[in-house]
Amino acid sequence: MNDNATYRAVLFGPGTIGSGHEMELPYVDGAYQKVVVIDAVENGETISRTYRLGHVTDEPISYRFVEEDDTGGEADVPN
Repeated sequence: MNDNATYRAVLFGPGTIGSGHEMELPYVDGAYQKVVVIDAVENGETISRTYRLGHVTDEPISYRFVEEDDTGGEADVPN
């Protein structure tokens, strides 16, 4: 940890957000965030993706994909 208010993180998981995407995250109570939820828009629909803190080493700190919540309507699945 350093004296900055933010740290570099990298997200690993599905889609364009989460495929090694680096971003700045703020410290929470002086520590790395344990869970990060990112909202992404794909095909006009908002999807919330949850990432959990991985093994802490040097920055960027890694986060691994945990789950996805598709808040859009019903799926368009042909019969």
